[in-house]
Amino acid sequence: MHLKKFYLICISILSVAGINAQAKYAKIVVYRNENSKDKSEEEYKIFANENLTTSLKNYNFEEFYMPDGNFKLKVNEIYATVRKVECVAGRTYYFRIYRNLSLQDKPITIDAIDSVTANNDLKYLKSSFVSKPKIAEVIQKNGIGIIIEPSIGLEKVEMITTTTGTAVMHSFGGGALFGVSYNRKVSEYFGWSAELSEQSSILTPHITNGDITFTQGVLSATPYLTIPLAKKDEQRIKLGGGVDYRFNPILNIETEKIIGGINDKWTYGSVFGYHLIAFFEAKLGEYMRGHIGLKYNDARFSYLFGEKYQSYDPLLRNPHANSIGISLGVEYCF
Repeated sequence: MHLKKFYLICISILSVAGINAQAKYAKIVVYRNENSKDKSEEEYKIFANENLTTSLKNYNFEEFYMPDGNFKLKVNEIYATVRKVECVAGRTYYFRIYRNLSLQDKPITIDAIDSVTANNDLKYLKSSFVSKPKIAEVIQKNGIGIIIEPSIGLEKVEMITTTTGTAVMHSFGGGALFGVSYNRKVSEYFGWSAELSEQSSILTPHITNGDITFTQGVLSATPYLTIPLAKKDEQRIKLGGGVDYRFNPILNIETEKIIGGINDKWTYGSVFGYHLIAFFEAKLGEYMRGHIGLKYNDARFSYLFGEKYQSYDPLLRNPHANSIGISLGVEYCF
């Protein structure tokens, strides 16, 4: 993997997000015309994807809009009736809601009605909305995005000593990480994410006559807990931890211009590691969400072979790649 490929992936993600954000809506019409002698003023609570859209009285109808795809139409919270609806943008769908008095428990029923029958029924009903029909809020359970994570390695190895006596250090865990992510919200308080990224470390301090970099691919999975800070999930704290698979780790050494230096490439074995996260997340718009937070990484590599040389220093043969960094990310939610 190379950073150029990641840039192309990110451009594609943003392009798709821009197209999807312009999606049209399907119109959903719910109504009641129950022929009942019961004069109670019972109202049915109508939910779309767990979001309350209206309280529907008898001999009333309500309209709202949903994006292309699937959603759950639910009536009431206690003894709820739920129906999965598949809708296509630009079309209108009609549902008659009533109590089935022929059954012992008198359950609430949701019936899909054809347009001819529904329009004939609507002539004798009144609308319960005052202004224009509303768009029901959609629960955005998925997210795709990009992440950037500069980090500081906690365990460092002295690689070079300059003519002025300065020790040039290298960390196998520090540097910068850049990648793409996928998030899935399982419930209000739990979710999981997956990331594919590339991490690269550098020498500190920087020198002009040589360089040593450690690159690796990272595939991560993170189950997490969320703590809402504001209504409608606009802000939240995310806490979690997970497993990393670190593959294709390579140490590139280019120090031949330095006395005693070499040019070589050392290969290490792929390993599993772990990480811990503490993020603050916030909505950046209707479809976008961003995060900032701390991330701790930990893994230990094993030296396999070098093209020309090898080291017997245990800090180089079995380096400890632990670090703490700042994670920055933005994602498109759908």
